[in-house]
Amino acid sequence: MADPLVIRPVSGAAEEAAFVRLPAMLGGHAAGWSVTPFGDARKFLSPSTNPALAEWHSQKFLAWRGEQPVGRIMAAWPRHADEAQPGHFGFLATEPEQETVTRLLAAARDALRYWGAKSMRGPLSFSINHETGAMIAGFDRPGMVKMPRSPAWLPAMIDAAGLTPEKDVHAHTLNLAEERHRAAFAPRLAAWPEKEKLAIRRISPGRWLAEMRLIVELFNDAWAENWAAMPVSPIEADMIARLMRPIAVSGAVFVAEWEGQPIGVLSIIPNVEEATEDRDGRLGVKGTLNLLGAALLGRTRSARIAMLGIIRAYRDTEISSMAVGSLLTAALDFAQKREWSEVEISWVLDDNARMKRVMARLPAPVTKSWRVWHAPL
Repeated sequence: MADPLVIRPVSGAAEEAAFVRLPAMLGGHAAGWSVTPFGDARKFLSPSTNPALAEWHSQKFLAWRGEQPVGRIMAAWPRHADEAQPGHFGFLATEPEQETVTRLLAAARDALRYWGAKSMRGPLSFSINHETGAMIAGFDRPGMVKMPRSPAWLPAMIDAAGLTPEKDVHAHTLNLAEERHRAAFAPRLAAWPEKEKLAIRRISPGRWLAEMRLIVELFNDAWAENWAAMPVSPIEADMIARLMRPIAVSGAVFVAEWEGQPIGVLSIIPNVEEATEDRDGRLGVKGTLNLLGAALLGRTRSARIAMLGIIRAYRDTEISSMAVGSLLTAALDFAQKREWSEVEISWVLDDNARMKRVMARLPAPVTKSWRVWHAPL
């Protein structure tokens, strides 16, 4: 007879370590879970190395059967949120048992209700600006940096726990050998009478930290009206900058400037998941060397465009259209120089008609999808 299920808050170093390692303990990559390298996960989840967590109420929970952890979840809600802002659940990983999924979600729900939230949204780990959703399509595709993987059985169990699907997001993948954007866009740009007013510049990797404030300003404005948008705080920006700095060396951030003023941003980063996906959190010497090669030298087959946005003042204008086209040209030239054969653009909201049109022209069809759920408290 199976041990009874117990859900309790994480307490102490041993349980913190179990929370970090739980996806690997559940079978890792072979079982459908993405496993962040343990060192990176510890840094992200610890207030001592991720000061952005101090801006949130947060509580980690583990599900136990006897002495064996079999599930995890984290509840999080901004400390200065108003009650209309949904609380978040994330970092969900569990054995394939409905009781475990339901009770983990109930634990997160209780914590969020205690803090004052009136509704719950997720999976968001720990916010919309980080890993988003549970996978619903594309299970046969290889992993991508900072895009979560979860088993095909999980969405139905979240449904059965009483949550309502709220939004789907997608990854679009461009095969560079089939790319049509640059050939079609170049003559259009050349014929544009105002082209001299538009410039694209790459942020120097050596100025990555110094220019992070500009990147965040552009991001916060460009994404301000998106579904579930949350501005990146200065503390969170510093955390992101330091975590992502190694892959910024072999990746690139491009800024679009109109008459000398920044109006748009695009980031493209190597898919370091290729170096870590089969390691299940334990890099070892070989894994560390592979990761360094991927992060610092860009030795990967694929890459990800994680940001592509234009500030609101220029949205739905010809300037915006030309800026997006020019940013994509710069990114694809860079990808070709790095000899990346595929570029994933992720994620894109299911109802973002503007971006869907851009993806169709590349062409970059949908290759993976994730779902976010919602529930009243």
